[in-house]
Amino acid sequence: MLCKNTSTGSVNSGLHRQRAKSLYGLRKSGPPLRGFTGETSSCNARCIIKYASALELARSQEYMAAREAFQECVQMCPDLVQAWVSWAQFEKRAQQGSVGDHLQRCRSVLQRGLTLNPNNAKLCQAWGLLELQRGNVLAAVLLLERCVASDPRCSPVLKWKPVKVAQQAVASRRLRAIQMVRSTDTNSFA
Repeated sequence: MLCKNTSTGSVNSGLHRQRAKSLYGLRKSGPPLRGFTGETSSCNARCIIKYASALELARSQEYMAAREAFQECVQMCPDLVQAWVSWAQFEKRAQQGSVGDHLQRCRSVLQRGLTLNPNNAKLCQAWGLLELQRGNVLAAVLLLERCVASDPRCSPVLKWKPVKVAQQAVASRRLRAIQMVRSTDTNSFA
């Protein structure tokens, strides 16, 4: 079964599938589909239709159905980075549970995506920017630097003012830690 019906009616009617196909320019044959960064993806039309369905469910705030659709999409095509990032953004914005739950679900999605795609710069960048927004500067800097190490084309992110401020904060913390270690080392031998 391609898609499930929801309590609000058949979201996945033929018209919905046709709209998804036209949105993503799907053909029965042709070159492989491409993900966020232009790298070739092994995804098929069925996966992209599932992704479009998940986005539609997320827009209509059908949280459980959207989560299921995103889950099925990334199971079919784990290297579709666009789906991982959209799912994480959906979880971040979902109006269920507390704010901490939103962020934990968002982090969990990005972490799972990176586990399956360990060298994907866009997933590192998305997670790093989430951590930067939440004030976790050390994790943000580490993830964004990992992002640029994986794909140098992402280096403009390190030039953004909030990222530079975070890098300076991390550098000053490291310097203070080194100075504290040195001062305790000299005091212990006296």
